[in-house]
Amino acid sequence: MNYYEIFGITAPIVSVIAFVPYFKSILQNKTKPSSASWWTWTILTFVIVVSSWASGASWQVLLLPAWLCISQLAVSILSIKFGDNKWDSRNKICVGGAILGILFWALTGNPLLALGFSILSDLFASIPNFRHVFLNPEQENKIAWTIGWLSAVFEILAIKNWVFASSGWAIYFILNMTLILYFLYRKKRKSVI
Repeated sequence: MNYYEIFGITAPIVSVIAFVPYFKSILQNKTKPSSASWWTWTILTFVIVVSSWASGASWQVLLLPAWLCISQLAVSILSIKFGDNKWDSRNKICVGGAILGILFWALTGNPLLALGFSILSDLFASIPNFRHVFLNPEQENKIAWTIGWLSAVFEILAIKNWVFASSGWAIYFILNMTLILYFLYRKKRKSVI
C-alpha cells in the first residue's frame, strides 16, 4: 500500500470522526444544519462520485466523497426536524445544474461535464450554508468542522494524478471547508451603534 492509498483511507475515517460530534450537536439542538444545503449536497456528491469514477478517478480519491454521500443524507434527514428549513429557488437551480451536467454527460459521453457542473452547483448550494455560518457561527460545531477540514487535507494528499477527474472536487472541497472555518473562527465585529 502506498501513501496515496493510506491518505485516501484516512480521509473518510477522519470524516467519520468529524460527524460524530456534529450528529451529537444536532440531536442536542445546538447545531441547526441548513436543510437546503445538505439535501442539495447529498444529490451533488452522488453525481460527483459517479462522474469522477466514470472519468477514471482512482479509488482512494472516491472514498471520502462516497462516505460523504451517506453522512450528508443522514444530516439531511436530521435537518428536517432539527435544522434551518429555508428552501429557495437557489437550491432548485443547484439540483438543476447537476441534472444538466448529467444530461450533457448522456449526450456527449463525457462524465467530466457532469463533474464540473456538479462542483459549480455545489459551490452555489454552499451559499446558504456560508450565510448561515457567517451570521450564526454559534449554531455550528467548530470541532466537527475542523476535523472535517482535516479530512479534506488528507483527500488532497491522496491525489496521485493531478487531473480534473481526481483532483477537481478535492481542491474545491478544501477551499469550501477553509472558508467555513474562516467564518467559524473569525472575530465578530462589535456594533458601534
